[in-house]
Amino acid sequence: MLVLGCQPQHDAETAASTPPVGHYEGSLSPAGQPEVRAALDIRHPRPGHYAAELTVPTAPGLSFVADTMLFSTNQLRLPRPARPGQTLALTLDGDFWRGTLALNSAKIPVILLKRGLPAPSNYQIEEVPQANGSAWLFAPADTSTPGAAIVLLPDVTSAGTVALWGDALAREGLVVLALPAVDSATAPTETPRLQAAFRLLCSTAGVDTANIGTWATGLRAAALAQVLTSANGPRIAFLVAQNADFDAEGRAAFRELANRRFPVLGLYGGATAPQRAAALRNALGGRRGTAVRTYRTPDLDLLVPGGPSAALAPGLPGDVVQWLRTRQ
Repeated sequence: MLVLGCQPQHDAETAASTPPVGHYEGSLSPAGQPEVRAALDIRHPRPGHYAAELTVPTAPGLSFVADTMLFSTNQLRLPRPARPGQTLALTLDGDFWRGTLALNSAKIPVILLKRGLPAPSNYQIEEVPQANGSAWLFAPADTSTPGAAIVLLPDVTSAGTVALWGDALAREGLVVLALPAVDSATAPTETPRLQAAFRLLCSTAGVDTANIGTWATGLRAAALAQVLTSANGPRIAFLVAQNADFDAEGRAAFRELANRRFPVLGLYGGATAPQRAAALRNALGGRRGTAVRTYRTPDLDLLVPGGPSAALAPGLPGDVVQWLRTRQ
């Protein structure tokens, strides 16, 4: 089986086994639910490189760009980066692709028909190996105008949402670097991770180096607040704190950020969202540049179940994008 992504093609046999470039349209058929329209674009942007993108307009949580394509004897397999439970597996039959989209243990039938040339790409994704796992870099295809970048610092409970946030924010023109999840975080351990991420983003095309921020969840958000208030903290432009939990030290760090007029956006979901959001508002003191928002979601992950896949809560990621624009 050929692995097609950044790998160069060297011989005629390989060239004859490459996937057919084109734009394919069709549907997903979730069990017991109405069909959902979908599209697949297979691109050949330069010699030796292929890319693919699945787009599901009414279920955006299923949309993704594949950094690796596995193709052989008319069999195509696209694993979703940063979300191992989702894989598109198709067989080519003339101008049709037929197969399934696997979502963990469920499999959704897929049929797609070639409709013409591939649509332009929205963003690209790259795996960045780390000592404790892989990071993923989501970057808009158009990097001609420098824009904001965000370092995602998930904990183990929010690791499954990294792919959704990376996809959604990159489609809005942001560069996103998602680091591996950790089960605990302290200021001493977060500092070197953040410094390395900052250096990588500063060398990434399309990044406004004066507008690099961070996004952290749970206790990791409080640890990050302490990093940003330390004497040797990296020069980060803003902080998005998702379902932040904090003790007295964390509260003091958030208060110090507010006193410095450092931009902080708090996002809360789940049954206890109102109480926890109130605690962060109190710590921030309502200072200019800070905002705290709550969402009606059953869990802390800011996802709403429904249809073939969970989706980001209503208003997201638009609320985040709008907040970033107002603070520039």
